[in-house]
Amino acid sequence: MSKTKSLQYLLLDTLNKRKNKRNKSSSSNIAKTLRVNMNNDGYEISWIENFKQKKIYTPKEDFSFYVRNDIILENVKIDNSLEQNNNNAKKIIDQILNEEEIVTKPLNFFKRHLLQIGILLITFIPLILYSTVENKIIVISIILFLFFDLIKKSLFINIYFLLISAINPNEFIFFYSLFLLFFTIFEPGINYKKIKVVLIIFTITLNFYLLNINMVSFDSSIILISLLIFLITINNFTRYNSNFNWLYCIPSFALGFLFNGDIVISYLSLLICFILSYIFNYLDKIFFFKINTSPILE
Repeated sequence: MSKTKSLQYLLLDTLNKRKNKRNKSSSSNIAKTLRVNMNNDGYEISWIENFKQKKIYTPKEDFSFYVRNDIILENVKIDNSLEQNNNNAKKIIDQILNEEEIVTKPLNFFKRHLLQIGILLITFIPLILYSTVENKIIVISIILFLFFDLIKKSLFINIYFLLISAINPNEFIFFYSLFLLFFTIFEPGINYKKIKVVLIIFTITLNFYLLNINMVSFDSSIILISLLIFLITINNFTRYNSNFNWLYCIPSFALGFLFNGDIVISYLSLLICFILSYIFNYLDKIFFFKINTSPILE
């Protein structure tokens, strides 16, 4: 079951328990027309009342689904996630039942995401400039072009990756696209998902063919760095709930540095990737949400 369906079921269950507080026929009509959609900004909850469509927007961080009981991690409390889900569902149903006309503007996370891209630039540009990478501007542009991810329904960064790969194939784009492909396939609610997947596959294929990636030797360094990338990506994914996949794809830079023989810089980039989830979480807690945005670890 998808997260949107899980939230819809939770809201319907909560609404069913509140029918005694409102006209039964009205509550029944709300239940029949209640829909939940997900985009980069969060969940959009809509329903029809008195022939008018009404909407509520809520951030993804308000609900935690699919927290596995078999994963034993420090400070993990599954009951807290369930309680949080139930409490936030009650608040939404209260709004639906008590307000006659709700017009809520979508949450604006532009400043939050802008700051995150700025931090990525500040932390990675020194590594890129100090490395032996030839096309440094292309590597920096990968981070710069993340700004276009803030434009909804944008295919710009995917088209840019493909065009650059055709003109000047790049190992950083290749490795980043591998990660991007994985998270694009499994992330729900992505605009133009099929088109993006096709563009990314073409990008990966083009770079693989032109860069002779298959000639890379699998020594102890690449095995250790690959293992660290896997662990750090899992850590970032569990520590920080992001609307975008930057934090989950940026560890791929370590493979790009390794491809150029910059082993020390490769390890430094992984250390930065590990710390970033904690930095982003702290900034959210202090400036944006004033809560911990980790969906699993609290």
